[in-house]
Amino acid sequence: MSSLDDRRREERRPVEEAGGGEAEGFELAEQALIEQAENWEAGRAPRRDAFPAEEDSGAVYGEADHERTSESDDDTA
Repeated sequence: MSSLDDRRREERRPVEEAGGGEAEGFELAEQALIEQAENWEAGRAPRRDAFPAEEDSGAVYGEADHERTSESDDDTA
C-alpha cells in the first residue's frame, strides 16, 4: 500500500509544481501578490505607500436637466 501512495504522490507532483490542484494555483498567485505588495525587505508598506485620500469635489450628481426626444407630448397616448 505504501508503493501505491508513493506512486500517487509522484503522479501529483508535476501538477502541484505547476500550481495546479483544487484551487488551480489561485492561492499561490494570491500569495505572490501579497508578498510583492508587502515587500518589507525593500522598505515597502501598503498603508504608508498609499496615495493620500482624495478630497470631496462637492459636485452633486443627478438626472439631466432636459431629455432630448423625437416624440412630442401628443404621442404619449
